Amino acid sequence: MIRSAGKATTVLQLFAVVLIVVLASIYSDISSRYSTLQDGVRENAMWSVYQLDREARTLKETLDDIVDLHQYGQEKLNFLALNYNILYSRITTLEDSHFERSFVADPRVVKLMEEVRRTVLGATPLFDDVDAGKSISAASLSTLNYEIGILVRKSGDLLTYTNSTLSSERADERSDILNLERKSLILIGLLVLCVVILVLTLRRQLHGVRAAGRSVENMAERVNLAYQAAEDGNRAKSQFMATMGHEIRTPLNAILGMVEILELSPLSADVAAGVRTIHRSGEALLDIINEILDFSKIEHGNLELESRRVDLRAMAESAVEIMRGRAVESGNEVRLDMPPELKVPCIVSDPTRIRQVVLNLMSNALKFTSKGKVILRLRESQIGAQKWLRVEIQDTGIGIDQSGMEKLFQPFSQVDASITRKYGGTGLGLTICKQIVERLGGQIGVTTAVGRGSTFWFEIPIELAPGEVPADVTEAPGEILKLRVLLVDDNAVNREVASRMLVHLGQHVVVAGDGQEALDITDRERFDLILMDMQMPVMDGIEATQKIKARNNASSSTPIVAMTANASEADQRRCSEAGMSGFRSKPVSIAGLRSLLADFAVESPSVSGRAAVTPQARPLLSDPYDRRKAEIVGALGEDVFQELLQTFFTDANAILASLHEALSTGDHDRIKRMLHSLNGAAINVGLADIAATSNRLETEAPSAKHIDELASVIRQRRRALAA
Repeated sequence: MIRSAGKATTVLQLFAVVLIVVLASIYSDISSRYSTLQDGVRENAMWSVYQLDREARTLKETLDDIVDLHQYGQEKLNFLALNYNILYSRITTLEDSHFERSFVADPRVVKLMEEVRRTVLGATPLFDDVDAGKSISAASLSTLNYEIGILVRKSGDLLTYTNSTLSSERADERSDILNLERKSLILIGLLVLCVVILVLTLRRQLHGVRAAGRSVENMAERVNLAYQAAEDGNRAKSQFMATMGHEIRTPLNAILGMVEILELSPLSADVAAGVRTIHRSGEALLDIINEILDFSKIEHGNLELESRRVDLRAMAESAVEIMRGRAVESGNEVRLDMPPELKVPCIVSDPTRIRQVVLNLMSNALKFTSKGKVILRLRESQIGAQKWLRVEIQDTGIGIDQSGMEKLFQPFSQVDASITRKYGGTGLGLTICKQIVERLGGQIGVTTAVGRGSTFWFEIPIELAPGEVPADVTEAPGEILKLRVLLVDDNAVNREVASRMLVHLGQHVVVAGDGQEALDITDRERFDLILMDMQMPVMDGIEATQKIKARNNASSSTPIVAMTANASEADQRRCSEAGMSGFRSKPVSIAGLRSLLADFAVESPSVSGRAAVTPQARPLLSDPYDRRKAEIVGALGEDVFQELLQTFFTDANAILASLHEALSTGDHDRIKRMLHSLNGAAINVGLADIAATSNRLETEAPSAKHIDELASVIRQRRRALAA
């Protein structure tokens, strides 16, 4: 590296010499060109004065002939006018040559030019009469002859003055140029001297740099060896931590499990108190181990975040319930403060890490609060287009002073040593919370007052989780009438799920794979309700609806309801403009289908006297997959659900192959249609991660890398379900 630097310095030295030579050459050329330019300007001025003087004399000679020989004919006057026009143009030429600007310092030049201009312009009316063919008196011509004679003398003076002035200026300029050249030579000489001194200095320094470089290379090699050794040590430490974590937590989990079993058994008061002590101590030890392992992951950059649906209300309520027992033990009250209705009830984030931060902050609040209150507060806000979630944990504990606040969020640090002795802990909890929140794109902080308590808070950006949260059905629904329903969807999974749900609700269902097939069926049969997907091959739902409504048959008055994974206002407006009677976003639950059937049964005149069914109620589950599985299993059975899953993954593989094919041919409409189909199918079986990925790619311009990402998500989900 140092040898390369020496070569580069040599090249730079040569380059500097070349630059000096080029600089001198360029300067000489610029000076020459500038002098030539200045001479050209002045020569142009000189030429203009000469032309003015010559044309003035020509006009005077013509006037002398006319006046002396009394030749006042029109032809002679026209010739005189021509001479005047030429003289007039010379005045314009002289002005364009910036003559006065070249001699603006001499008032005599300004006065002469003004008199010449006034004389020439003063004759304009007379020659206008000549051009108009009017007769000109001899007296007028004699007067003009006299004035032009004066003009000739003035133009001669101007020419003489200009010539002498230019000659004088040329002499001065030659003297100035000689002086400038001498000064330039002196400057260039000094510059060369400076460069030579600089080069010598650099060469001297280069020897020192080479010696230092050799020392640095040796040091770098030693540092690299030390770094590799440290990396090996870190890897060994990480492996050790993972092994020890497993070895410690395995018996500890067994201990805690047996303690919980013992707590359910009839025990004496003394034994029960001892068991509770073991339980609390075991949980404290497990918390410490988990904190150390988490910090080790953070320290090595191995903290991984998931992206799943998070039900904020369920998460907050579960955190309060988890902490309620610990709060009772210390005489504290735990409360949840959140709006009755959240604008974003379910978000896409890492539920485990968010819960970890909340529980850690609540645990700290309870640890430093006695016979007080701990409040978990959730609030939503929006800055621009970004929605934010703010979580606050407010306590009425001991508070923190200013010096203690400076130690917060630092590894292995607490306010003072007495805190560790009295309350325990590793001092890693807040550090871990800070790292997690920052990885989630948010920030964390605290407001506190000694003796009045503290409020720890964190804010994270949030986005609405895709899909619909099924309503919690607690009461048995009433009876619904049996209808003839045409279900139109290009996705086999969607058709299977919806048709089986409709059959479960006691409906007569006919299915169609695209808009054209639906159009053919409605020509032959009459239906009470048509459920129509929007994006389909051959003919989409919008076009099919328009054509069904345009035909004069029994189905033209049948209510058509859109069932699609798209739920934007623009899609709803398109459906309404096409003539659809309603809009339902996927997945549509059994409760949603029942409500839909009840709403549109009254619009069909052929439903009276039909049998009715009463579906069973189902509890609400928190995870989208479990919730959807419980709904389908409750309605159709476990075998049907497994069959639907198998069908979905089979269709998903076919869709992935079609996506790669469409990507190779640049068929963007087909790509969008395939992704839309996969999105709707995934939502129908509760696979929110696959639905979210498909929906995101549907709004972008996916590449082969994105399709591979989608395939990876599908494979991981399938392996997880098979485990």
